Amino acid sequence: MNHPASPAFPFRLLICGGSDSRKTNMILNLLLGNKIQCLFKEKKGERYVKNDDLVLIRKHIHEPKWILVKNCYKIFSKGPDRENVIFRALKADAIPDVTKFSPDRNTVVIFEDLCAESKKIQDRIVPYFISGRHQGVSSIYVSQKYTQTPKIIRENISHLALFRGSGSRDDISRVVHQYTDNPKKASKIIDKHLRE
Repeated sequence: MNHPASPAFPFRLLICGGSDSRKTNMILNLLLGNKIQCLFKEKKGERYVKNDDLVLIRKHIHEPKWILVKNCYKIFSKGPDRENVIFRALKADAIPDVTKFSPDRNTVVIFEDLCAESKKIQDRIVPYFISGRHQGVSSIYVSQKYTQTPKIIRENISHLALFRGSGSRDDISRVVHQYTDNPKKASKIIDKHLRE
C-alpha cells in the first residue's frame, strides 16, 4: 500500500515543467520517501510509492540523481525490511514491450524527457498508458510542456502534476477546463499557489 498522499497502483502520471522546476525531485520523493533519512537515524521510514521494480527510460541514463536512487535501493535491500527493488535504466530505443512485465509485481516505468523523440519511440510508450495497468505497471511521463506530450498519453493519465514553465496561461487554462468540474474555483486555487 502506498502512502495516502501518493497515487495508488496502478497509476498513470504526467509531470510537466520547465528546466530546473524540480520535476525529478518530486519523483525521487515519491520513490524514496523518508526511508533513507530514517534508516541512518535507525528509525523506520517509508517509501511513498512501494514499487517492486523501477525502469527508467531516458536519453542520459547515468545522471547523478538516478545513481542515488539505485544506491538507495541497494541500501534498502540490506536494511531491516530487506526491500529488494530491481532498478533498470534503459535508453529510449530499448523500451520493452509492456506485456513482458509480471502483473504480480508493482512496476514503475519512468519516461523522462522523451517528448522530442521520434514518433516510433512515442508509439512504443503509448501502450504503457493505455494498458500497462493490466500488467501491474504504473507509468510516469516527464515532459517540459503539457502540449508537447502526445495527446493519447494526456488522455489516458490518472494524475497530473504541473510545475513552473509547463505551458502558457492559455495552455494551463485549457488543462483546468479539461480536468475539473469547476474551472473558476480551480483557477483561483492554482493562481493562489503559483503566486505564493
